[in-house]
Amino acid sequence: MSAIARRGHILLLLAVCCGVALADMHAGRSASAPETIGSTAAPLTQDTKSGDFSVPQLGGFATDLRAQNSDALGKRYSSSTMSVADISAKWNELQSRLLADEAAVSACRTSAAACTLAARQFLSIVDIGAQRDGRVRFGWVNRAVNMAIRPASDWSQYGVADFWASPLQTLGSGAGDCEDYAIVKYVVLRELGITADDLRLIIVQDEKRETGHAVVAVRHEQRWLILDNRTMAILDAEDVHDYRPLFALDQHGTQTIATASIDLITNR
Repeated sequence: MSAIARRGHILLLLAVCCGVALADMHAGRSASAPETIGSTAAPLTQDTKSGDFSVPQLGGFATDLRAQNSDALGKRYSSSTMSVADISAKWNELQSRLLADEAAVSACRTSAAACTLAARQFLSIVDIGAQRDGRVRFGWVNRAVNMAIRPASDWSQYGVADFWASPLQTLGSGAGDCEDYAIVKYVVLRELGITADDLRLIIVQDEKRETGHAVVAVRHEQRWLILDNRTMAILDAEDVHDYRPLFALDQHGTQTIATASIDLITNR
C-alpha cells in the first residue's frame, strides 16, 4: 500500500469507526453507574522530541511508552510515523476554530445578547463543573458531554471522511464522532483550569473492535483517568485493556506514544 494510501486509510478508519453509540468498555460496569455529577491551545507543530511527555497507562503500557519500543516493534511499525504528520496537521488545523470559539465564549460572558445556544451550553457545562471537585468534576464533564452529543459520522455532517470540529460546532449541531466528543471535553477541562501537563487527547487503536478511537486522559492525584464517549463511568487508565495508545495531543504538540502498526491497521 502506498504511503499516501496508508495516511488516508488511518484517518478514514478513525473517522468512520469511532463514532459509535454509548456502550461500556467493560460488561461488568453499567453506563449508568453513579458518577456524581484556561485557555485554548496556540497553533501546534509536530513534536517528537524528548522531554516530559508522560502518558496514561493503557493496557499495561508503561507511563512513558516511548521507552517500551523494542527494535522488533520499531521495525514492524516503522510506517506508523507517516501518520504523525497527518494527526498533527488535524490538531493544528483545529486551533483556529478553537480561537474563534474562545472569542464567542468570551463575548457570551460579556453580553447575553451575544450568546449562541452552543456557547450557552458550553458555559453551562463549565460553570457546573466548576462547582465540583476532583473525580466528581470529571464525571460531570464526561456525562454532560456524552449526553449533549449524538453519534454521527463526518460524512453525514460535513461531507468529508474526517473533520475535527470545534466544541461550539459540535454542540451547535448536537452530533459528532469520537474526536468531537473528546475535543469538547478537552477544551472544557482546559477552561476549568486543568494544566497542559495533566491533560491529553489520546488517539488509540481499539483492539477489541479493531477500530480507531479517541478519548481524553486527565491526571488526578497521580493517576490517569479516561473520559470516553462509550461509557458514563470514569475509568482508571490501568483498568482499560482493549485500547492501544497511538498518539497523544496536548498544548505542546503531537507525540507518538506507541508504535502501533499502520500496516497492521490497514491490512485488517
